[in-house]
Amino acid sequence: MSVITPPTTRPVEFGHERSAFMRLLGACQVADAPPGMVQIRLPELREELLNQLPAAHGGVLMSLLDSVMSRAASALPQAPSQTAVTVEMSSRFHRPGRGGLLAEGWVVQASRNLCSCAARITDTQGTLVATAQGTFKYWKAPTTLKK
Repeated sequence: MSVITPPTTRPVEFGHERSAFMRLLGACQVADAPPGMVQIRLPELREELLNQLPAAHGGVLMSLLDSVMSRAASALPQAPSQTAVTVEMSSRFHRPGRGGLLAEGWVVQASRNLCSCAARITDTQGTLVATAQGTFKYWKAPTTLKK
């Protein structure tokens, strides 16, 4: 399956991670991501983020995939909102995630109201850990997101 990535994305402020949940995980959006892509880095897996293997808990991986796709949708220059909420999402876990992780998300197709995205997570060696695709709705009502 081929994936189309947009050539540019809307600039994001990087003073600190805007999501309290991502801060709780210890993850932060990467400032120098390639054009058309959003990246979130989880530099280390604390003990409370591990399953019994020990490896990254599936909920941690799903959260990274969901967040990076939502941000990719809202980063498009023509996006009608800076907030995109998940309508549906499917994921595949390819191997246990250990050490630092990098989630990368991009837009496959966008319309006025909905956006289809894809994402992947790799470990520090560049090995594929998980992939996902999802549909996101642009949220046009007020949010608590600070601009």
